[in-house]
Formats: sequence, C-alpha cells, structure tokens
Amino acid sequence: MTLTFWFDVHSPWVYLASHRVGDIARAHGHDLIWRPLHLPRLLDAIGGVKPLEATPARVRWFNQDILDWAELQGVPIAYHPQYPLRNSRALRACQYAAEQGKGEAFVRRVLRAYWSEAGDITDLDLLARWGVECGLDGEAIRAVAVAEDYKMKIDANTEEAISRGVFGVPTVDTGTKLYFGNDRLGLLDRHLARLSS
Repeated sequence: MTLTFWFDVHSPWVYLASHRVGDIARAHGHDLIWRPLHLPRLLDAIGGVKPLEATPARVRWFNQDILDWAELQGVPIAYHPQYPLRNSRALRACQYAAEQGKGEAFVRRVLRAYWSEAGDITDLDLLARWGVECGLDGEAIRAVAVAEDYKMKIDANTEEAISRGVFGVPTVDTGTKLYFGNDRLGLLDRHLARLSS
C-alpha cells in the first residue's frame, strides 16, 4: 500500500504529525508520498472554516491544544512572529523535494524552521540552504520555488485532494480511508496493524 500525506506548511498540526507519520508508515512496510497542497485555496473551495477565524473561545482552545500536544510529543513549537507567512515558495520546494526522494527530510526541515526557529519560509536563500542540508541542489530549490510549473503542480495537488474528500491537513489517505489530524495518527497505526495481521 502507498499512503499519501496531504499537508501545508501553514499548519502546526502538520508540523507535529511530521514527526510521527513517516515512522508509522515504515513500521507497517508502506510507502508514504508527501503531497503539498494549498490549504487556504482548499478551504475556500469547499467552504471550510479557517481555524484562526473561528470564535474566540475556539481559538483559545485551539492554541492550548497545540501546546499540550507539542509537550506530549516533546516537540518545541512557537508561532512565527509574522505568522502566517506566504506559503507558495515553500510548497513548491516541498513538491520538488518529494520528487527527488527527499520529501520527508526537507518538509520536516522547513516545518522545524517555521514552527520552532522563526525561519522565513519565503526566503529563497534559506530554502536553498535547508535543501542543501537535506541533500538537495540548492540552486534547483531556488528555481522551483518561483517556477510557474511548480505552482501548477501545487494547484493540481489541491484539486486532487479535494476530489479525494480532503477537507484539512494533515490528512493521511490510505486509498480507501482518510485519517485527518495529528490526533488521528494512532487510529491510522491501528488500521495498518490490522491490515498486516
């Protein structure tokens, strides 16, 4: 089975899930495809609710829940001082990294920078540097981050995700079932274990 991990770097839940999802897939002998999508466009297309535009009480709960999960997982987290930054360059670079077989390493590096180091994910020099750290060609990262054909790939990913029933991120698509949210990865793990038993 090949699993698809739908994500956008904008989501702190993607950051948390990125620390676990690859290990879960490997534990059950499954390949995992890292597929970036444009979350704001997806939510606009399906009429979804943007978490930080919810009621003040829900936003307070949302922020506390993130901190609780980060503590539980032992993962440092802090909103970028200029959050949200534009995500398009990082998403295109993530798509390229996935095509080069470095998706997990690069996506996790970008997420760590954005969600714990106040890294500027719009900065081409930083994206290139993170790419080099993950074994990628820095100049290629710089080029694809502003390339029109990679914009089209992200648009196509977003449309495909919508057609699959994805309504938010992180979502793991098994081909027959969708598991939405960092807190559903335990259910994914149980599902995969049952399939292999």
